[in-house]
Amino acid sequence: MLTAIAPEHAEALLKNLVIPPRPAILQALDRARQQDEPDFLEIGQLIGSDLALSAAVLKTVNSPLYRREQKIASIQHALQLLGLDNISTLAEGFALFHALKPGKNRQMEAFWESSHRIAIISAYLARAVHGISEDEAHTFALFHNCGQPLLAARFANYRETMQKGERMARNEFIAYENQRHAACHTVVGYLLARIWLLPETTALAILNHHDYSIFEEGGDADWQHACTLIALASLAEHIYKMFVKQFEHVEWRHIEPRLLRHLALEREEFEDMVDVVQDMLAEG
Repeated sequence: MLTAIAPEHAEALLKNLVIPPRPAILQALDRARQQDEPDFLEIGQLIGSDLALSAAVLKTVNSPLYRREQKIASIQHALQLLGLDNISTLAEGFALFHALKPGKNRQMEAFWESSHRIAIISAYLARAVHGISEDEAHTFALFHNCGQPLLAARFANYRETMQKGERMARNEFIAYENQRHAACHTVVGYLLARIWLLPETTALAILNHHDYSIFEEGGDADWQHACTLIALASLAEHIYKMFVKQFEHVEWRHIEPRLLRHLALEREEFEDMVDVVQDMLAEG
């Protein structure tokens, strides 16, 4: 079953970490989206009022990774072609990027570049999976490791922790984080997701995404949904790492069959999807 966090544990962590508040632009977007008949003109103007945000959205949707036949020239055009949920998801990711302020640190810049691409890959994989939307998959993949830059901002030696953790088993890395910093990125990411009002299932998936034993346990609809988010992001991350010639994770041969089984994907079907994604990445 999915692990949860005791309120007193969360309170103790929040005393020692600075988690940025949810940006005002996202709150305004939420209010506009919750109208019975959302005003696309108003929403387009809202996004367009933030020049950096609108430029980032247009740059993303015109990326080869999105495979659009025609160039999207305006936020209104993007809303018409991609829909409100997809554009809001992109805005959320850009807001996260700036709220956590990677600055000029090359390692953190690389972290965000990979997170962005993994999110797009996860959204693509979600097309083949029942019961999950592309924007849900994108949001989870973008946020699932967001606790890492927060810990890097708090602890000068956290980047060293991340480097060593690359060659550890998932649960071993969580234990190592807790040993060195009295906190781990899954818990910190969960807290940010709660403060930013992400869906509870998404927050729980962030909290549990390093515990692959949950795929063997079974559970309710929330369990099913969280496991699907984790499986898509894990497969997307593996595809991206193989594309950039990073080493295969030490547990991958044991993890991959669980993920494919949960998603009801045959290996041949997945390998065909990998070929398509590799081509997308090569173009982008």
